[in-house]
Amino acid sequence: MQLNEEMIFLAKVICPNCGQEFKHPEVKSKYIIVDKQDTDFCAYYTGINPIYYDARVCRHCGFAFTKETSKPLVDNEKSIINNFLTKWQNDGAQYGGIRTLEQAIKAFNKVIVCQELRNAKDSEKGSLYLRLGWLYRYKGDKKNEDQALLRALEFMKRAYEREASPDEKKELRMLYLIGDLSYRSGDFSEAVKWFHSVTIHPSANSYPIFSRMARTRWQTIREEIKRKG
Repeated sequence: MQLNEEMIFLAKVICPNCGQEFKHPEVKSKYIIVDKQDTDFCAYYTGINPIYYDARVCRHCGFAFTKETSKPLVDNEKSIINNFLTKWQNDGAQYGGIRTLEQAIKAFNKVIVCQELRNAKDSEKGSLYLRLGWLYRYKGDKKNEDQALLRALEFMKRAYEREASPDEKKELRMLYLIGDLSYRSGDFSEAVKWFHSVTIHPSANSYPIFSRMARTRWQTIREEIKRKG
């Protein structure tokens, strides 16, 4: 499918740092068509990929964020961020239309730097690194993908330990992802532990998709271990 400007619309967004409004490209829902999905929920799209547009870069100050990390900054955060941004070339204007994969990767890296500086929640940073890993996967850059996914795993484990979540579905998704990312890192025993925690979770029956996926992945690991002796 040929990409064109008809597939996106410009949404008005307020920068959490400078407070100014700018226009950010969003993909029209009718053009979002999923072709397949990996076990860590990395989706492949027929045509335009909406993940390319998750990162928002302010054209006024250069601050980068996502919809999930759009909470306005407090004064001490602004001081740290703006001290950094004054040394960082603002290229926010280049992200206002159809994006290439390279632009998406660059924008996501900017988001991660900004959210690390503002000390965003571990769950938020885990999600950012996970999506960055997907972008590197699309590119075929295994080294950077693995590095991003290891960071995602680190932050998700910390989030599970430190952040209380009232959303049981999100908690089950995180438990499953920790298992999947542990497997991808080569730690089979750790993966089995987290997949097991999904199946015995009190809300497992309420969201059976995660239990089914966890059991399938668990079986895959068993078979792989048998093959390797």
